[in-house]
Amino acid sequence: MNRVGIQMTNPSKLAQEFVETGKLRSLSIIDMHTHMGPFYGTFLPEAGLDRMLRMMDQENIEWIISAPHSALFDPIAGNSEIVQAMAQHPKRIYGYYTFNPNYADGLERDLADFAKHPGYVGFKLLPDYHKYPLTGDQLTPLYEFANDNGLLLLSHTWGHSPYNPPGMIAELARRYPRIKFLMGHSAPGECDRAIELAAELPNVYLELCDTHRLNGMVRKMVRAATSEKVLFGTDMPWYDPHYGLGCVLFSGIEDVEIANIMHHNAVRLLEEIGK
Repeated sequence: MNRVGIQMTNPSKLAQEFVETGKLRSLSIIDMHTHMGPFYGTFLPEAGLDRMLRMMDQENIEWIISAPHSALFDPIAGNSEIVQAMAQHPKRIYGYYTFNPNYADGLERDLADFAKHPGYVGFKLLPDYHKYPLTGDQLTPLYEFANDNGLLLLSHTWGHSPYNPPGMIAELARRYPRIKFLMGHSAPGECDRAIELAAELPNVYLELCDTHRLNGMVRKMVRAATSEKVLFGTDMPWYDPHYGLGCVLFSGIEDVEIANIMHHNAVRLLEEIGK
């Protein structure tokens, strides 16, 4: 397609720049949902930290927030990998402290240690995988800490799940108004309900990982909940951020809305932490 054709089918100057140069140079990208390191049972060629940083440079990703696979599934390794990555690459890699409620021993000690690592911006929960509901009592100290400090909380969400459906997010968001709840994947199967909650509750946000690929979904989220409630996330290294970026750029929304999703919302959320 020639340049004229691009302008006719998509008025976005950012999309035009992406097609002509291969990346966004005028707007840096922030990825709010990433992992790193090997994952059992599959091969992820871009999972190593060095490879991820190289991909970030290629795509003009300014910084990411990550929860390594080791923290998600290895209670012994815990969060050591993200602590090391944050120390090595400050302002490029921020971290979610990952908590598995099935291994709750030591949470109080780890929360006391949280402030020693300035790259931490919140928490990551994986209820469907850990088989523990978002509203379970083991998570109460974590929620209270996050609420006291105005932190982010990225949780895996899935429609009609007994562990992390949109309804549980709504209950927690009302109980803990200072936590910014990021609905990981935006609850596939109940995306409409997730969008309703983001529009209704000031501390609930939609996150695009996996759902960005659904035709019309980005535009639907923006029209119903505004672009200020939608966050760019890729699940990198599972998804190539190039693909996710294209899904947003060619969704038919305005450039100011694209900029909110790709950059401005993330900056604002980090600036609000602790206030």
